Order: sequence, then C-alpha cells, then structure tokens
Amino acid sequence: MMNEEYTHILVAVDGSASSDAAFQKAIATALRNQGELGIIHVIDTLYFANFTALDGGQTVNEFSATAEKMLDEYKTKAIQQGVKVVHTFVEFGSPKATIVEVAEEKFSADLIVLGAVGHSAITRMLLGSVSSYVALYAPCDVLIEREAIK
Repeated sequence: MMNEEYTHILVAVDGSASSDAAFQKAIATALRNQGELGIIHVIDTLYFANFTALDGGQTVNEFSATAEKMLDEYKTKAIQQGVKVVHTFVEFGSPKATIVEVAEEKFSADLIVLGAVGHSAITRMLLGSVSSYVALYAPCDVLIEREAIK
C-alpha cells in the first residue's frame, strides 16, 4: 500500500482496457489524497507524417477532435466519481517522451499512472514499451496498472 500523499496524479489514456484500469486507479488515488487529476492522451505524430503531406492536416485534426471528445468523457467520469479538479491534455509527439514532459513541465505530477499495455502492439515491438520508458525517465513515482477492467 502506498503511504505517499500524491496531490497531482497524471494518467495516460488511449481508450484501451488497460488504460481504463489505470484511469480507475488514478481516480482512487486522487480521491484518497484529495488530489488533482490530469488526464493525457498523446497523438503519435510518427503515424501522421505522410497523411499531413497528403491531406493538409485533415487527418490529424480529426484525431485531435476524437481525442478531445474522449478526454471530455474521461473528465466527466472523474468528476462524477468525486474528483474535484481535473485537467486534460491532448498532446502531439512520441507518447512515451510526451507523457514524461507533460508530467514535469505542464502538470508538476508527483505520480504518473498508466496501463501496462496499450493499443499499439507494433509500437511496443519497434520502439519499446511506453510504460517501461516512463518508469525509467519520469520525474516522479510511476504506477503501472497491470489489470485490465473486465
């Protein structure tokens, strides 16, 4: 059991079952510590280099709008469960590096919560696990939620 009082909890979400479990763990931690919750989704720009050239950025804009809607839904759930202060971050870049950067520079996180696995199996194989990278380079404690919500 964690004895630390975490007041700025950042949770990374991608809509996967693993990130949903991490989200619930982050809510529980925020409620237990009366902390603020930051919810981040990173749009991986590696996938969009070719699309941007072809469609003038329309695909990226569509992904951004979808991400904003998803984070609004997560924010509503967090507030309904009792979290008083919720921030959302839709960011562009490498998910693993961007999560660490936002935790340090935009949110002053003292805990990052994320799922052990996300949507992108190909990214895990080629670039390494987001959770492993965040655990190594985060400026704060990291909780990796291993259980997916059934």
